Amino acid sequence: MSYVALLRGINLGKVNKVDMKSLRSLFEQMGFQNVRSYIQTGNILFDNYSCDEQQIEVQLKQTYGFDIPVTIRTKEELNKVQQHPLFNKDHVYIVFLKHSLSHEQFELLQTTITDEFDVLNQKTIIIDISAGHFHQTKYNNAFFERKLQIPSTLRNRNTVDRILSKM
Repeated sequence: MSYVALLRGINLGKVNKVDMKSLRSLFEQMGFQNVRSYIQTGNILFDNYSCDEQQIEVQLKQTYGFDIPVTIRTKEELNKVQQHPLFNKDHVYIVFLKHSLSHEQFELLQTTITDEFDVLNQKTIIIDISAGHFHQTKYNNAFFERKLQIPSTLRNRNTVDRILSKM
Protein backbone atom coordinates (compact mmCIF):
# COMPACT_ATOMS: atom_id res chain seq x y z
CA MET A 1 0.00 0.00 0.00
CA SER A 2 1.19 3.54 -0.76
CA TYR A 3 1.21 6.41 1.73
CA VAL A 4 2.18 10.06 1.86
CA ALA A 5 3.49 11.88 4.92
CA LEU A 6 2.44 15.52 4.66
CA LEU A 7 4.87 17.66 6.64
CA ARG A 8 3.70 21.06 7.80
CA GLY A 9 5.72 24.25 7.65
CA ILE A 10 9.05 23.23 6.12
CA ASN A 11 11.02 25.12 3.47
CA LEU A 12 8.68 28.11 3.49
CA GLY A 13 10.88 31.09 2.79
CA LYS A 14 14.07 31.07 4.80
CA VAL A 15 12.74 29.26 7.87
CA ASN A 16 12.59 25.58 8.80
CA LYS A 17 14.91 24.44 6.04
CA VAL A 18 15.00 20.70 5.43
CA ASP A 19 17.02 19.10 2.64
CA MET A 20 14.85 16.59 0.75
CA LYS A 21 17.71 14.12 0.24
CA SER A 22 18.38 14.16 3.98
CA LEU A 23 14.66 13.77 4.70
CA ARG A 24 14.33 10.78 2.35
CA SER A 25 17.37 9.19 3.97
CA LEU A 26 15.88 9.72 7.45
CA PHE A 27 12.64 7.98 6.43
CA GLU A 28 14.66 5.08 5.01
CA GLN A 29 16.58 4.83 8.31
CA MET A 30 13.22 4.64 10.12
CA GLY A 31 12.35 1.56 8.03
CA PHE A 32 10.16 3.01 5.30
CA GLN A 33 10.54 1.48 1.83
CA ASN A 34 10.55 3.01 -1.66
CA VAL A 35 10.87 6.50 -0.15
CA ARG A 36 10.55 9.43 -2.52
CA SER A 37 9.65 13.10 -2.19
CA TYR A 38 7.58 15.52 -4.18
CA ILE A 39 8.52 19.21 -4.15
CA GLN A 40 10.33 20.97 -1.33
CA THR A 41 7.33 21.62 0.94
CA GLY A 42 7.28 18.22 2.60
CA ASN A 43 5.51 15.44 0.75
CA ILE A 44 7.20 12.11 1.46
CA LEU A 45 5.82 9.06 -0.32
CA PHE A 46 6.50 5.48 0.74
CA ASP A 47 5.12 1.96 0.39
CA ASN A 48 5.03 0.63 3.91
CA TYR A 49 4.06 2.02 7.28
CA SER A 50 6.87 1.25 9.71
CA CYS A 51 6.05 3.74 12.50
CA ASP A 52 3.32 6.20 13.43
CA GLU A 53 3.08 9.97 13.03
CA GLN A 54 4.23 10.68 16.58
CA GLN A 55 7.36 8.54 16.20
CA ILE A 56 8.17 10.32 12.93
CA GLU A 57 7.70 13.72 14.59
CA VAL A 58 10.07 12.80 17.42
CA GLN A 59 12.73 11.69 14.93
CA LEU A 60 12.26 14.85 12.84
CA LYS A 61 12.69 17.08 15.90
CA GLN A 62 15.82 15.20 16.99
CA THR A 63 17.28 15.50 13.49
CA TYR A 64 16.30 19.02 12.46
CA GLY A 65 15.86 20.77 15.81
CA PHE A 66 12.30 22.06 15.41
CA ASP A 67 8.78 20.66 15.50
CA ILE A 68 7.42 19.35 12.20
CA PRO A 69 3.81 18.16 12.41
CA VAL A 70 3.15 15.09 10.24
CA THR A 71 -0.14 13.87 8.80
CA ILE A 72 -0.24 10.56 6.93
CA ARG A 73 -2.78 9.64 4.26
CA THR A 74 -3.16 6.53 2.12
CA LYS A 75 -3.45 6.46 -1.64
CA GLU A 76 -7.07 5.38 -1.21
CA GLU A 77 -7.82 8.43 0.94
CA LEU A 78 -6.29 10.75 -1.66
CA ASN A 79 -8.25 8.98 -4.41
CA LYS A 80 -11.48 9.77 -2.52
CA VAL A 81 -10.44 13.42 -2.33
CA GLN A 82 -9.69 13.45 -6.06
CA GLN A 83 -13.06 11.86 -6.88
CA HIS A 84 -15.05 14.39 -4.85
CA PRO A 85 -17.12 16.82 -7.02
CA LEU A 86 -15.53 19.88 -5.36
CA PHE A 87 -12.07 18.72 -6.39
CA ASN A 88 -12.67 19.80 -10.00
CA LYS A 89 -13.47 23.41 -9.12
CA ASP A 90 -10.98 26.13 -10.09
CA HIS A 91 -9.68 27.22 -6.69
CA VAL A 92 -9.74 24.08 -4.57
CA TYR A 93 -7.57 23.51 -1.53
CA ILE A 94 -7.45 20.46 0.68
CA VAL A 95 -6.92 20.76 4.43
CA PHE A 96 -5.51 17.58 5.96
CA LEU A 97 -6.35 17.47 9.66
CA LYS A 98 -4.18 15.54 12.09
CA HIS A 99 -7.19 14.44 14.17
CA SER A 100 -10.84 13.80 13.39
CA LEU A 101 -13.36 16.60 13.72
CA SER A 102 -15.89 16.44 16.52
CA HIS A 103 -19.54 17.16 15.80
CA GLU A 104 -19.12 20.58 17.47
CA GLN A 105 -16.11 21.43 15.30
CA PHE A 106 -18.01 20.45 12.17
CA GLU A 107 -20.91 22.69 13.22
CA LEU A 108 -18.43 25.52 13.82
CA LEU A 109 -17.20 25.16 10.24
CA GLN A 110 -20.75 25.22 8.92
CA THR A 111 -21.50 28.48 10.71
CA THR A 112 -18.14 30.13 9.95
CA ILE A 113 -17.18 29.25 6.38
CA THR A 114 -19.09 30.98 3.61
CA ASP A 115 -17.25 29.28 0.74
CA GLU A 116 -18.33 25.88 -0.56
CA PHE A 117 -16.67 23.04 1.36
CA ASP A 118 -17.08 19.44 2.43
CA VAL A 119 -15.48 17.13 4.99
CA LEU A 120 -14.34 13.60 4.16
CA ASN A 121 -13.82 10.95 6.85
CA GLN A 122 -13.87 13.67 9.54
CA LYS A 123 -10.17 14.39 8.76
CA THR A 124 -10.03 16.09 5.36
CA ILE A 125 -11.64 19.37 4.32
CA ILE A 126 -12.07 20.23 0.64
CA ILE A 127 -12.77 23.93 0.11
CA ASP A 128 -13.38 25.98 -3.03
CA ILE A 129 -11.88 29.40 -2.32
CA SER A 130 -14.30 32.00 -3.68
CA ALA A 131 -11.70 34.76 -3.38
CA GLY A 132 -10.02 33.16 -6.38
CA HIS A 133 -6.51 33.14 -4.96
CA PHE A 134 -5.27 31.47 -1.82
CA HIS A 135 -3.38 34.57 -0.71
CA GLN A 136 -6.62 36.61 -0.80
CA THR A 137 -8.70 34.35 1.43
CA LYS A 138 -9.01 34.15 5.18
CA TYR A 139 -9.44 30.35 4.88
CA ASN A 140 -5.76 29.48 5.13
CA ASN A 141 -4.10 26.86 7.28
CA ALA A 142 -3.77 29.22 10.25
CA PHE A 143 -7.53 29.86 10.12
CA PHE A 144 -8.36 26.15 10.35
CA GLU A 145 -5.81 25.47 13.10
CA ARG A 146 -7.04 28.44 15.14
CA LYS A 147 -10.76 27.67 14.73
CA LEU A 148 -10.53 23.90 15.17
CA GLN A 149 -7.54 23.64 17.51
CA ILE A 150 -6.30 20.75 15.36
CA PRO A 151 -2.88 20.70 13.64
CA SER A 152 -3.33 20.64 9.89
CA THR A 153 -1.55 21.11 6.61
CA LEU A 154 -2.93 22.36 3.33
CA ARG A 155 -2.28 21.37 -0.29
CA ASN A 156 -3.74 22.63 -3.56
CA ARG A 157 -5.42 20.46 -6.18
CA ASN A 158 -2.35 20.28 -8.43
CA THR A 159 -0.15 19.04 -5.59
CA VAL A 160 -2.65 16.34 -4.63
CA ASP A 161 -2.89 15.27 -8.30
CA ARG A 162 0.89 15.05 -8.60
CA ILE A 163 1.29 13.18 -5.32
CA LEU A 164 -1.27 10.62 -6.50
CA SER A 165 0.49 10.23 -9.85
CA LYS A 166 3.69 9.30 -7.99
CA MET A 167 2.07 6.80 -5.62
